[in-house]
Amino acid sequence: MRVAFTEAVDSILVRDARAMFFSGDLGFQAFEGLAAHLGPRFINAGVAEQNMIGVAAGVALTGIPVWVYSIAPFATLRCLEQIRNDVCLHDLPVRIVGNGGGYTYGIMGSTHHALEDLAVLKALPNMQLFFPCSNNHVAAAVETMHGLGGPSYLRLAISGFPSDAPPLSENSQTLTRVYRRRTAAGGVTIIGAGHGVQIALSALALGLDAVNADIFGIARFPLRMDLEEDLVRSVSETGRVLFIEEHYAAGGIGESMRLALGARAREFVLLAAEYSRDQKYGSAAFHLRQCGMTPERVAELAAVLASGSGAVA
Repeated sequence: MRVAFTEAVDSILVRDARAMFFSGDLGFQAFEGLAAHLGPRFINAGVAEQNMIGVAAGVALTGIPVWVYSIAPFATLRCLEQIRNDVCLHDLPVRIVGNGGGYTYGIMGSTHHALEDLAVLKALPNMQLFFPCSNNHVAAAVETMHGLGGPSYLRLAISGFPSDAPPLSENSQTLTRVYRRRTAAGGVTIIGAGHGVQIALSALALGLDAVNADIFGIARFPLRMDLEEDLVRSVSETGRVLFIEEHYAAGGIGESMRLALGARAREFVLLAAEYSRDQKYGSAAFHLRQCGMTPERVAELAAVLASGSGAVA
C-alpha cells in the first residue's frame, strides 16, 4: 500500500501549499518524488520518532497540517506518550501513517509486527483511525484524513493472502465496502477490518463461494453504525457474524464491533492474530497460518455459522 499512499499524499500536498511531511528516516525508493515536489516542506526527522511527533505537534500548533510517517510499531508504540500528550490532548491536525500493519514485516520478528497499534490508539481522545482494505482503497482514506481538523492514523499493510476482488459498492462516509451479497435468506455476515477482508476474499475459491454470505470490509474507527445501513441490515437478518482482523483480539476493532452490534449478532466469531513465545518467523502468510487465520479456516467457519448448527470450535 506504500506506493498507493505516496501517490495519494503527493497529490494532496502539491495542492495544499501549507502542509508538511515528516519521515522517520524511511521511504527509500518511495518518497524521492515526494521530497522533490515538496522541497523544504519534506523533512527527514531521522530515527527519532518521539522527537518527530513533538516537532510535528509544534508545527501543527501554528495551523500547518502535518503528515508523519514511519513503520507501524515505531509510528505508534515508540512515541505513544507524545501522540497522547502533544497531539491528541490538543486535538491537532497531525496525520500519523504507519506502514506494515499486522504481520507485513513478518520475517523481522515480533518487534516489527503491528498487532496492537489500533488498540492503543483508539483509546486516545480525538483520534480517528483508518485501515484501508486494499491498495485501491488508500486514496479515499488519505483524502478523508486530509479533510479532518484533528489527529488521525493511517494503517498500511500487505496481505498475506491478497485478492483483487473488486467491491460491489462503497459507503464514502464510513469507507465501508460491500464485496459480496447473500443469495438467500439466513446465512452469515463476514466482516474484515482493513486488509483482514483479503483473507475472506481469498477464501471464495476454497469453498466460501458456496456459502450464503455477505462480505464487508470496514476501514474506519470510530464506527458509525448509524450510517452502516447495509452492514446492520445484514447482521440483523443473519444474526451470525464472522469478524476477521490481523490484530490482537484484545482492544481490536472486532471487540468494538461486537459491542456496537449488540443483540443483533446472536453469534459472533472473531478470527484474530495471536502471539506465543515459541513461535517461528516467516512471511505474513506464514504467521497467519500459525494462528489459523487462513482462507481455508474462514471458509470452514463461515459454512458452520451459515448452517446454524452452532458447532463453531
